Amino acid sequence: MSSFSPLLSAWSRNFITHYRVVFATGAIVAVMLHAHHEFGAKRAFEHAAAQVDATAPAGPPPVTQESIDLAMRIYGIEIPNSADAPMLDMGMQDRGLTTRSPFMDKAKVTIGPAAFSSWALLGSTIAHEVEVHCQQNFLAIYLMDLVGLDGTGTAERQAYVHELANAHRFGTAHEDTRMIADTVSFYYPEEQGGRASGALSIPVKAWLARALISGNSSVIAQ
Repeated sequence: MSSFSPLLSAWSRNFITHYRVVFATGAIVAVMLHAHHEFGAKRAFEHAAAQVDATAPAGPPPVTQESIDLAMRIYGIEIPNSADAPMLDMGMQDRGLTTRSPFMDKAKVTIGPAAFSSWALLGSTIAHEVEVHCQQNFLAIYLMDLVGLDGTGTAERQAYVHELANAHRFGTAHEDTRMIADTVSFYYPEEQGGRASGALSIPVKAWLARALISGNSSVIAQ
């Protein structure tokens, strides 16, 4: 009996380790299939939003919920089914924030006073949250972070790049586009180089993270 117990214990540990690997692999595959299903609708949404050409009122917007609602109408920002309407948070330090449980509930978007320096920046901030973060797969982001694929960094880079790509749409001032570019460069730099890190090289990690989060398996690694 004494010689059998260590064997049973070792078998149990191996079984649990194998089960965790299989579970994680299955979860990632399921996320990729779900993300691929959503990709067509997401791209159509982004294309329609990018066609909007709007004129905002003169002067900075009042820091009110009504300004958020008006900015969404001005710039044609539509709330996806996966999100609640953006709400003003007077106590928030950042321009905007999107929170969502990895499991099925709607994303919640809050906008802070820092986004109200101009109508352009307010619209850009709302689009950052609603048109990008609310469309991203938060379960994929969580799983990527869990295995070291920088899901959060990739998600943020996508949102800031969306702001820069739509600067003409919002009429974003040069100093604000520079601020956005500096933010992503400092806080969320793209990993460079081809050296191996663990089981995957950095370019492969970056491609896999972007593909899972956006649902686009054809994304090219930078």
